[in-house]
Formats: sequence, C-alpha cells, structure tokens
Amino acid sequence: MKTYIFVRNIKYRPSTFYRIFQYLNHSGLTSYELVEFESNLFYEKKTKKRIVNLFYMLIYSLIPGYIRRLKALMKISINKSEYKIIIQRECFPRIITPLGKLLLTKILKNAFEVYWDLDDNIFDSKEISKYEEILLNNYAKTIIVGNDFLKSRIMNEKKVVILNTTDIMMENIDLNIVNKERKKSFSQEIILIWVGTKSNIEFLKNIIPQLEVLARLVENKKVRLKVISNIELRTTTKYLIVENIKWNRDLAFKEMLNSHIGLMPLTENEFTLGKCAFKAVQAIGCGLPVVVSNVGMNKEVIKKGNGVLINDNSSWDEAIISIVSNFQDWEEKSLLSRELWLQDFNSKNNRKFLLDLLI
Repeated sequence: MKTYIFVRNIKYRPSTFYRIFQYLNHSGLTSYELVEFESNLFYEKKTKKRIVNLFYMLIYSLIPGYIRRLKALMKISINKSEYKIIIQRECFPRIITPLGKLLLTKILKNAFEVYWDLDDNIFDSKEISKYEEILLNNYAKTIIVGNDFLKSRIMNEKKVVILNTTDIMMENIDLNIVNKERKKSFSQEIILIWVGTKSNIEFLKNIIPQLEVLARLVENKKVRLKVISNIELRTTTKYLIVENIKWNRDLAFKEMLNSHIGLMPLTENEFTLGKCAFKAVQAIGCGLPVVVSNVGMNKEVIKKGNGVLINDNSSWDEAIISIVSNFQDWEEKSLLSRELWLQDFNSKNNRKFLLDLLI
C-alpha cells in the first residue's frame, strides 16, 4: 500500500527534514511518495529587500506551491488503490480555497489511514486554517506531536502520540574520543554554542550582557560564543568573543562536537511553549552540558544534573561558571547529557515508529 507524505520543503524546512525525511533517506523503502510543495528556489533567492522577497514568495512559493498541492490532491483523488496519508504540519498554510477544501476532504475521507504530525504551535500562529485543523482532527487515526503542550491543543487527545524531535547524526558518537579533543581546548577557552534562526536570535541577544560578565570573570581563559545561524548576531563586546558561523547541517554538528556548553535561552509565551527544545536535544546528543531557560520542553533536557535551568536572565553567568569550574565536573555532566539522549531522545526509536507506519 502506498503512503503519500505531504511536506513543505525537505532541504530548508527543519521540521520536514528532522521529523520525516532523515528517517526515510537510505531506508530502502519504496512504498511511499513524498509530496513536496515548496521549491528550493524560494529559499535560495531570498534577499535583504522585503519588496523583492514578497515578489519571490509569489512566483516561487505561493503560486507554484498551490498548483503543486492541487495537482497532488487530484492525482490521489482518482487513485483506485488503497493508500495512507501523512501530513506534516498542514497541507494548505493559512488559507484553503473552496477547491482545496473539496479535494483535501475527499482524499482524507477515502484514505485507509491518516496521520498528522506537528512540532510547533501552528494554531496560535495561524499557520493552519481552522477548517483544515478540524478536518485533520476528525480524519487522523493518530496525531503525532512533539510535546505535552501541543497535545493539549488537540481536540481529541486520545488520538495523540508524543514523539520528540531528534537527530540521527547523534546516533554513532564516541563520546570518549570527542571529549579527549574537548579537553585540549578546555584549558585555554570555554566554548559556548547557540544554534538557531532569525526568529529566535532575540532571545540570545537578551543574555549577551550576562555572557559578557562571564567572560570578564573567568580567569586565564577566553570565553567564545559560537552563533550558528542563518543570520549574524550583531553585538559589541569587550571580553566575550562572538563567532558568527552560517548554518548548515554538517557544520552545526561539527561545531557542537568542538564546544563545551549548549545554550537555549527563551521567553515563555504561546509560541515558545510549542517548541520542542530541538537544539538542546541536539546538544545533549553530542554530550554537551546545557544551560537553558526554564520554559516548556526545555525542562525535559535537564535531568540527572546534566545542566542548569534558568528562571531569569540574570543568572546565566553563574550557571555556566558552576559547570566549567573544572574539567572533571564538566565531563561528568557531559556523560549525563549523552546518557539522557540515549534514554529519552534516541532517534532509533523515532525511526522505528515512522517506518512502521509505512509497512
């Protein structure tokens, strides 16, 4: 039986890649068809000029994306064989036209099984229309969400399965080898790492004053902050060394393996409560002690003493100092982070869950 998997973009949409595609790639399965709506060109043509970006959005995303959706739905609607549907986040972002409603309703109604996957608060952001939300709540056999907060936003919680967002690149790390290399740099500098996007870099900016205090207080060592992002952090510091690195998947992984502490500052609101602490999950997968804001799912990545939960922005410097006072204490927390990832966020479990849906 064929399974049609509806996604927005494999290369540039993290939720598509980490929730779906990384498990399908090299799986050897042929019983599925990925229905990708957004062209890579939309992301690759982006500039700093808002008017130009709006034009590109129209010609590379909105119009062709809508046509791709309709063509895919029409193709499935005339399918005489049994099929399954997996929809990642939504089929029609924000607005669904009458024709879209008709076709989407038809294919969901006729599907053998429907699965709906989401890892962000797409409800308050209005990313999904109310019509499609109700439709997917009604027809989905199982609704797969990234955390308890998202579960609470589903109309029928009995259908919900919680599946965290994680990363298969962390599966085969030899932490003994990695930490031998980290020990070499530990005597000379403390390397902090933050991985994120334009939408959440403001949270990092909020704690730069505390990181500057940290860099001033640490004796005989430099403090370096690596910012792995699609946007540069523009800030002026005297003691803290800020290194902007343009994000790509392999480079982010490499930089995590060369760092000492992962950071994830957040401010609590409806949007951040829907986040799945993914960058912190990647950090503990790499055996990094983590310092994170006490918000939402961040609480799940601090267990067994592998890091510090921060309740306000005034104590980041103290929290980091408590972890890096000596290498032995740091290494103990590193091992605890890796242990927590293997226990609660192991991508092998997610792979089995998803691939079982396709068999």
